[in-house]
Amino acid sequence: ALITDLTPELRNEGLAREFVRRVQEARKQAGFEISDRIRLYFTASDSLSEAVEEFKDYIMMETLTVEMVTENSPDTLPNASEEFGGETLAIWLEKAQEV
Repeated sequence: ALITDLTPELRNEGLAREFVRRVQEARKQAGFEISDRIRLYFTASDSLSEAVEEFKDYIMMETLTVEMVTENSPDTLPNASEEFGGETLAIWLEKAQEV
């Protein structure tokens, strides 16, 4: 028999992958180069925030993020604001300064 129950770990991994997809789409819409490093500001629903925290290293590596900020969001319109799977997300991106 095939077990189709989602564990909390699998659900969080799926949410993290969807988060990465949304950030990559926001990067594309913002016109960033594929190699640009970014600073990522976001607000998210509680369970999505939990998944992002659990998979933070993976997300940062996949999206070339040098800093993830949740405390303050910029006073500008977000690059992306979406709802999916009962979760809410707003993303602000800015190109990080080259070192």
